[in-house]
Amino acid sequence: MASLLTRLCCSTLLIAGLGSFIAPAATARSVTDMSGHTVEIKDDHPPIADLWFAHNEISVMLGAADRIRVSAENPVDSPWLFKVAPVMKNAHTGVRPDTANAENLLALNIGLAFVPTAAKAEELRRMGVPTLCAEYTTLPQMLKSIDMTAQALDTPEASSAAQSYRQDMEATLKQLSTRLANVPAKDRPRVLHVARLNPLQIDGTDTLIDAWIQTAGGQNAATVSGNHRPVSFEQIAVWNPDVIIIGASAGMPDAASPLRSLAAFKNGRAWINPRGVFAWDRYGAEELLQLQWVAQKLHPDLFTDTDMHKATQVFYRKFFHYPLTDQEADLILAGKPPAP
Repeated sequence: MASLLTRLCCSTLLIAGLGSFIAPAATARSVTDMSGHTVEIKDDHPPIADLWFAHNEISVMLGAADRIRVSAENPVDSPWLFKVAPVMKNAHTGVRPDTANAENLLALNIGLAFVPTAAKAEELRRMGVPTLCAEYTTLPQMLKSIDMTAQALDTPEASSAAQSYRQDMEATLKQLSTRLANVPAKDRPRVLHVARLNPLQIDGTDTLIDAWIQTAGGQNAATVSGNHRPVSFEQIAVWNPDVIIIGASAGMPDAASPLRSLAAFKNGRAWINPRGVFAWDRYGAEELLQLQWVAQKLHPDLFTDTDMHKATQVFYRKFFHYPLTDQEADLILAGKPPAP
């Protein structure tokens, strides 16, 4: 009897001991998004829906490519993204932020979503999808959004990459500020950024585009506010920009375009913007490269030591863990897709 009682006691203790090794249920962390809303995210590194085009490369930079199950991006429009992070080919791609459905996201076990607007974030949260608004329009806001994303991802790699990116951005901003400090307004070129040619659209003030123009030593020639603003050629002619920078997806205007009659084209100061994992000139992580590229374009005498070919390769190796070849760097700087 004593022996049986002893065995029962030992069994009870063994079961209790084994119970201590059972992983606890995932707890939740609080993350405050860019709209100021606090969101509870489970600490089990859930699958991600990245529904802001520009934010996908930030998630990749922070080491979360393999967690992205739903993406606003697609291989046709952003071939460099899927070349650098081929694991994203396994995701559901081309899901636009304005049409993303909470029911579908929940069916895919999405436990964390990133979106570009507070309204969409609130909509998805009401339906049970933990969602963060990642929106930003200034460089300080961009750094804050990257830090927020790293906090949400909750990995040592994400934290380290965000910190390293912030350090590099702050160093670049300091260099630009120092070298451009004595450049008077009259020597800061008036820059127009063309987002699309057909229909003709430009980017105005109160945008990240305006931020990099000014930070790199230029002035925004456009006097309207916002992204992708429709505009006539006649209005552009009135602005008469010193420099025209055209988004890579738009391409150069054909020979018959009236834009070719502008001084910027005649003086050889109309350029196609580089495009890599994301368009450098818009809202992605390659903003760091954009600032350097524009500064040396607008003020070549002040940035003779800037080697954009090398800077691009260093950036890709450091933040995307991708060994960019010389040919690939040339293609990105020319705004072209990867070779077939």
